[in-house]
Amino acid sequence: MGGSSNNSSIITEINVTPFVDVLLVLLIIFMITAPSMTRSVGVKLPQDKLLKDKSPVEKSSLNTSLILGLSNKGKVIYKKKKLKIAYFFNRFEKLVTNKQQIEKVFIQADRSVSYENLLKLMVFLKNKGYENVGLVFEQK
Repeated sequence: MGGSSNNSSIITEINVTPFVDVLLVLLIIFMITAPSMTRSVGVKLPQDKLLKDKSPVEKSSLNTSLILGLSNKGKVIYKKKKLKIAYFFNRFEKLVTNKQQIEKVFIQADRSVSYENLLKLMVFLKNKGYENVGLVFEQK
């Protein structure tokens, strides 16, 4: 009737060029973002708005915070008392009486503190159920 079927045939093959292009773009995106996703150390970092806020810590949040110091001689400072780390770990239950009220833990470590002692303290606190641990530093 109208036309011959020999000259106009339907192509049934899939064009894979756009598919390969999309896959290559996705591969590049994952190669760029994957290293940044593995740099976490398990510490909840402060949000950007908290860093920009120059106001002092509210007194109400100090009541729900545990503030610890770590000296370069390997002693934990709690309520202005210097205690050996092992002694602090053994007596923690008796020293800290308001455990249910504590929402945050702040560690003030001397700049020459060994990484091992800081890590011991942080692991101990995590094992005791304190997930929100922060390190205090001076802003310049």
